[in-house]
Order: sequence, then C-alpha cells, then structure tokens
Amino acid sequence: MSRKLILFIGVFYLVGLVGMSLGPYKSFFVELSFFHLLLSFGILLLGRKKHTSFFWVYIGLAFSIGMFVEWIGVHTGFLFGNYKYGGVLGPKLSGVPVIIGINWAMLSIVSAALFSSLKLNYWLEVVLAASIMVFLDFLMEPVAIKLGFWSWKNNVIPTYNYFCWFVTALVLQYFYRKWRLNETNNVALALFIYLTIFFIILNLSL
Repeated sequence: MSRKLILFIGVFYLVGLVGMSLGPYKSFFVELSFFHLLLSFGILLLGRKKHTSFFWVYIGLAFSIGMFVEWIGVHTGFLFGNYKYGGVLGPKLSGVPVIIGINWAMLSIVSAALFSSLKLNYWLEVVLAASIMVFLDFLMEPVAIKLGFWSWKNNVIPTYNYFCWFVTALVLQYFYRKWRLNETNNVALALFIYLTIFFIILNLSL
C-alpha cells in the first residue's frame, strides 16, 4: 500500500513541477495548489499506520495553532512580519487560507518522521524536527512569493519570520513527541523528499 501511495504522490509532484515550470500552463497549475496540498495531506494520512484518538486531537491542535498564529501575523504583523495571502490557496478564514492550517499539521508530521527511527534525547528530537520545519519554510518562501501564494511588505522576507516559525514549530513538535505520535513511515519520508526537491527545483527555475 505504502509503495503505491509513494508512487502516486511522486507522479503528482512531478506533473506539478513540470506544469509550474512551463509558461503556457503555469497559471493553471498554480490555481491547483490548494488541491495539491490537500491531496498531499490525504496521502500522508492514508500512509500512516496508527490513527489513534491522540493523533486526531493533534491534527486539530496543529491546525488550530497554525491558523491562530497566521491570523495574528496577517492582522497585526506581530508574528512573522508584515505579509498577506493572495487568492490562489483556496478558501480563507478571516484572511488566512484554510489549507495553511492543514499545511502546518502536514509539515510537522513529515519533519518529525525523519527522526522516528533514531533514539534521540526528547528535546533534541523536538528541536531538530522544528528546525527541519523552518528549513522547509525557507525553501517555500521565495517560490510562494513568485507564485502569488503570499506577499511581504517591500518584498523582503524578514529574519523574524523564521524565528516565529521555529517557535511555533517547537510547540507543535513538543506535543507530537509528548503524545508519542511519531512513527517510522515511508510515505511521510517520501513526502518530505518530494517537497524538498519540488521547491529546490522551483527556486532554480522560476
């Protein structure tokens, strides 16, 4: 089952990568970004081995925290900096695309999966997983700006953004580790690799 899911999402990312890199079809594929992220999250859930009640509570928590900090950021600039979302990420809730809350949950899971088979110190694992989340955001930022996902004041990504990402990621990884939700999951690992390659290539091609 996991091999089929990995192959399916891999083909999907490849098609999206080619589509966003080609001028004639770029706008069409950009408009599909909401469905692209939603499908990725769905595949991640299907590939998971254990769906405990704590896991679903975590999904709700991660979504809520993600939406809350983004709401503060969009409406006050106190978190992340001065930015606003464009119109290509689907339906919004008070200025924040709903898919962004889902994305926070997804990135937290795939980042933690990198350390699932390692016997690390509790806090070391939390800090490393949070750092990986910031790394993914670092890759996404330039691409997101070029594709109109969101925009920054004066088109400058503040360092403060990454600090806020790290703090928020720490909170999410703390609960994920505390509730012992991490598991060895090839689908999650594959998705992390796909995301990394996807945004590296788009950073170079756009």
